[in-house]
Amino acid sequence: MTRSGCAWRRLGAVVTLLSLAGLATAQPPSKEALAVSGQVLDRGDWRALALRCPASLMPQVQSLVYLGRKQCEPGQMQSCLAECAQNDAGACYWLAEALQEAHVASHASVVLFQRACQLGIASGCTNRAAGLFEERRDDVEVQACAARTYDKACQADDPWACTMQALHLSRGLGVRQDRQQALKVLEKSCKYGPEDPACTYGQRLKATIVNDAASPTE
Repeated sequence: MTRSGCAWRRLGAVVTLLSLAGLATAQPPSKEALAVSGQVLDRGDWRALALRCPASLMPQVQSLVYLGRKQCEPGQMQSCLAECAQNDAGACYWLAEALQEAHVASHASVVLFQRACQLGIASGCTNRAAGLFEERRDDVEVQACAARTYDKACQADDPWACTMQALHLSRGLGVRQDRQQALKVLEKSCKYGPEDPACTYGQRLKATIVNDAASPTE
């Protein structure tokens, strides 16, 4: 798979940020997906980890190896779970996406994204922060947590994190409003090209920020 192809797959899990999650007709999850989801949630230590702010778990060194690894396709979820349990960050990340794509209505993917975050995948941190914000967007502590997470993940060159950090900066969500800094951060949103969702959304956000700054009502 090409880098751009990997990018499209890995960005899919943040799709709730664009309010597109409900557009596709959901298919019932497979028995395999339900079984693996249950096994993930049986891990009390993993569930406890998911309650923490992702920014507090993100290691200094980030891994990009997962972009080139084999992803968790149907029929491979059990093996991915076993690899995740052995601290394979990529297995945790791709299994989280696989469960989302299987329309499993549980917090298993949340737990797996957080574990991937702890094991060194910045996009896992971005996904978890997005989920927290989606669940409790009016909670000022959650806003601050998300802002810190996006800041750190953007520094680790995760494009979606940069786009979301810019959103928080432009609106003052969990951080002091700073439109100029938001525009600067958006320069990192197009790492995977202009067709990448992080880039296209980032460019729309940029236009909004510029228009708001020029508005006489501001």
